[in-house]
Amino acid sequence: MQYRTGQSDTPVGPLFEGLSVEGSWVEGLWDAAPVEGQDSMLTKWRCPAMPVADSKSGDNPDAPVTFVLSTDEVDRHGDVISAEGWRLESYLRNPVLLWAHDYRRPAIGRAVDVWSESRRLMARMEFAPTDFAQEIAALYRSGFQWGVSVGFKPIRFEERRDEKSGAFLGLRFIEQELLEVSAVPVPANRNALRRSEAPSIPKNAPDTDPVAAILNILREGRH
Repeated sequence: MQYRTGQSDTPVGPLFEGLSVEGSWVEGLWDAAPVEGQDSMLTKWRCPAMPVADSKSGDNPDAPVTFVLSTDEVDRHGDVISAEGWRLESYLRNPVLLWAHDYRRPAIGRAVDVWSESRRLMARMEFAPTDFAQEIAALYRSGFQWGVSVGFKPIRFEERRDEKSGAFLGLRFIEQELLEVSAVPVPANRNALRRSEAPSIPKNAPDTDPVAAILNILREGRH
């Protein structure tokens, strides 16, 4: 996850009073506080991801790929992004898919559809007809890469603190403007992954155990 610092109902300075920030990502946020005439950037470090099952995107190699972009669960850095707080107007006018939040490289794709469901932000991504973009698309389609990450500008946020000790846990982003989505090997949000689509069960299939029915479909697909 990457975000631009911006105006907030909670000032950046007082947010971290009494908090030891030396050597942490919070120190980067402090340094990235808005300065007149300068637009700062901050990238949060990522941790190892958990493996997920393989899946295919149909027979069409050019078909858009569906991703979970963000959820309102606590991420690996202790932050929470409200699923109801996304402001998408600007992104929908420039729905870019980047590589690893690199603003210097051309986009590798675009969102053809963006929507919210079940406390998640979703999108279907179409990859650009360039060699590098198609290389990344192949990694997703073959199950070698799954993660995505959102780049955004905070509008309103607040601290998250432990109810008993008062220890700083992270930030809760209440309202934020989506700037871009990036293909990344390891996302900050554990569930910001390519959607795994289970095979459909034929309508005329006998009324049996659904797990057994899916396994039978998978076996038939191997022949």
